[in-house]
Amino acid sequence: MPQVEPSVLGALMEAAEDAVSYEAIAVVLAAADIDTTTAAAQQRDALVAALRLRLSGTGKAQVFTGTLPGDSLKGRTVSLTEVTTDTLEIWSVYADAVDTPFVRGRLHHLLSDAGRGHKFDHARSAAVGYLDAAPLLLAAPKRFPGLVRATECLRWAGELARAFNRPDLQQRVTEDMVALVERVLADPEDEPGIVRSLLEGLRLQRYDITDFAERTARRYAGDVHAHVDFLKLLREVAPASRGADIDTAIVDALLDAADADINAGFRRHSLLTWAATEARDRGLSELRVRAEMALQQTDPDSLGWTWIRHVIIPPRGLSAGARAHIDAATNLRDALWRTTQDVHPAMREHADDADMLEGLLRIPRTRINTAGPVQVTPPVDADDNHVVALQVLAMDFLGHLTADQLDRIQERFVPDEAELITVLAHDIVLPKPRARTLAHAFRYFWLEELDAAACIALPQVEQILRQLLRARAPIVSVAKGRTPGTVDQLGGLIRSMPAAGYPADWSRALELLLVDPDRGMNLRNDVCHGLIDTPPKHRVALTLQAALYLLSHAHGHRTPAPLAQPTP
Repeated sequence: MPQVEPSVLGALMEAAEDAVSYEAIAVVLAAADIDTTTAAAQQRDALVAALRLRLSGTGKAQVFTGTLPGDSLKGRTVSLTEVTTDTLEIWSVYADAVDTPFVRGRLHHLLSDAGRGHKFDHARSAAVGYLDAAPLLLAAPKRFPGLVRATECLRWAGELARAFNRPDLQQRVTEDMVALVERVLADPEDEPGIVRSLLEGLRLQRYDITDFAERTARRYAGDVHAHVDFLKLLREVAPASRGADIDTAIVDALLDAADADINAGFRRHSLLTWAATEARDRGLSELRVRAEMALQQTDPDSLGWTWIRHVIIPPRGLSAGARAHIDAATNLRDALWRTTQDVHPAMREHADDADMLEGLLRIPRTRINTAGPVQVTPPVDADDNHVVALQVLAMDFLGHLTADQLDRIQERFVPDEAELITVLAHDIVLPKPRARTLAHAFRYFWLEELDAAACIALPQVEQILRQLLRARAPIVSVAKGRTPGTVDQLGGLIRSMPAAGYPADWSRALELLLVDPDRGMNLRNDVCHGLIDTPPKHRVALTLQAALYLLSHAHGHRTPAPLAQPTP
């Protein structure tokens, strides 16, 4: 058994004076001037390690982890089970020698968890040490850190007393916690987090905290987050007969906070969303309607955000190359099909440029739906945010090149309506009346009437795809009993493309362009439901390109095999 080194014990006591954290004690002890003997250095290292091990979890789940002295892998996190016998012996002799209850409680706690000696005796000594340390920490010069650490000590003491069935200590813990709650509530400074931790500790000691929960809910009524938190706590401990009233109070508090400052921007929007969610979960339909109506009246421009936009401008060489590709066409039909020869490589399953912009696009994103607005977040099992963002960026880039190509087609061929109908029409997929409609979309595009071009082209894309898939994939479900039959809408049609033999990269491109509501462009829904202003030209160009791509299959310029047209 090692002997206590006086210089080390003195340094430890000096470091612990007025300290409110174990790390602060460890820092001073590690730098202290002590005897340079091997035994002194070994004991100091062991004590520093004890102070730097961190206790995480509560009850049976709590565990000490941290770094140990002399470990060959510096900075490696280890558990208490890896502590050597020599280190445990050093902790044992100092636990009985040190007078500071804050340190004595920690050392006995470590020894109890490590199973060193009489476990129950160490647990009792640890709980007593923590209880004795609490009032000293509350009297420390640094008020808030001392309050936090005193609360932790009472929680640790309560867990030990309960785990080892010490009713006398449990009673003392309860009394000290109640006294501290009263002290904090009487203090003019707000400490809702401290009160919440103490009330949770009292619940574990089987103390009825209903009165405290009501008082704290009133005490922190000016802080909506703390107020709602304590109302929820009250909901858990109050009789079930009070549940509906407390639920209503929770939603009312959120709505009142949102209405308190009509110009609160995104904070107001967040509170209204929270209120609508709580009302929905608690079955308060009238309050849910009130919250959702307020959300619908929120102007996205009032959210207080700064919008940062950067226009994508392809390098001159790429734009020139895209236009030259059109110049090489032999006729109008060839030129139109040339705009659909490839989708951006980022759509492919193994994209060569998947590492482009690494890091920049890994920022988690939410989107504001301007119809609400309502925050939209991708589902947990959605594709990687970075990959999806890269694909959308790549499509935007491609859209600019496609717009250049379409403009070049107009400059070179100046096609009239009849010429466009002749090129686009297909007896099965796009009969002449519909070809005339699609031709109008191209002509509006060239007139810079982008709203009209998009509104005309988008329904045509859907009907062309539906006609293409009729012979290759099931898109209709028949009626079954009282369940009516259905026809796949655009999203379902796009997802059916790979099974029908169409490239998965184009299916993914169309999904992001037209119907993905989370992170894609969602152009069909945004335009047709009036959720956006005039769409940008390059995205309208992508819509026209989508129609041309699908028509190229019907006319035999792509695989699968072309559809047979009826014989005249």
